[in-house]
Amino acid sequence: MARKRKNDTRIDPFATPVESSSLDDLLGQASAGQEVTMPAPSDPNRKIKLVCEVIPWQSIEAKTSVYGKNRREQSLLNEKSVADILPAISEDGKNMHPALCWKTDTSLLVLSGSRRRKACLIAKADYVVFSSEDFTEDDAKALAVSSDQYIAPSLWELGKAYEQTRQKLQDSGKKGSYREIAAIEGVSHTAVADSIKAFEQIDKQIVLMYPTPNHLGREVAKKLITAIKENKEQFANKVSEIAQATFQSEAMSDEKRAIEITKYLTTFESDTANRNECLLENRFVKVQRSVNSGAVTVKIDDKVLTEKRLEQLQKLLSSFN
Repeated sequence: MARKRKNDTRIDPFATPVESSSLDDLLGQASAGQEVTMPAPSDPNRKIKLVCEVIPWQSIEAKTSVYGKNRREQSLLNEKSVADILPAISEDGKNMHPALCWKTDTSLLVLSGSRRRKACLIAKADYVVFSSEDFTEDDAKALAVSSDQYIAPSLWELGKAYEQTRQKLQDSGKKGSYREIAAIEGVSHTAVADSIKAFEQIDKQIVLMYPTPNHLGREVAKKLITAIKENKEQFANKVSEIAQATFQSEAMSDEKRAIEITKYLTTFESDTANRNECLLENRFVKVQRSVNSGAVTVKIDDKVLTEKRLEQLQKLLSSFN
């Protein structure tokens, strides 16, 4: 029995029986040239012949590319995004659970295993894949959805996918409403709406600021969208200055950092509440009056605030009624 790795992706079409066994039983034995068959993802009655290939990490980018309709945005993948499988892949020098690739004339299209691909690139590990020329477009689409079961794409990534579904509906003469999309995707229309709004209104640059795309969930997206609508200019300033924010240099968990990022991007200074009129300002004393409330604030450098001056100031203030 092949060893099972806690940190390696396991939910794939490989759970389907393959010949007299299952592909999971062959994981530890997978070697270049090995051949197996599996039922087609879009049609269990059709068989697909798979050949194992081991691609050195230096050749991964040249020999493979990710299927264009894969719902995981590849530009958002980073070391944190694959942290759950990276330790095992680094230790083994390869991914123990092979990816699935559609072999074309020019390259291998990764249908399932794009996170493993990224982890292998980061770990400089070999990329083990099962490839076949027998896959079809329908198989590729089915795998694009089923391979997301282990770690679901983020709200933003789903929004991109749902927007593509809407476009297809509109191209076929339909309205492409949230409910129509929801019926196809098998989710609620509110989930579709929230996802598409996040994709349309939150720039990818913002998503990249978070530890992983999945740290930007529904509630965070709503806060960001509200902030963008309320003060687009101040929001843009926050985005440009966030790299210099104090919390960025502090050690903290990814969850706390995500909270700090959201707080920073959505907290603005009020234009009126903080507008002050300067009444006196020199090297040691600054007196301001709030234009909004009329309140006066006095700041005195403690270098010149001697005991005698403090006593005089206290007497002056105590006489106010």
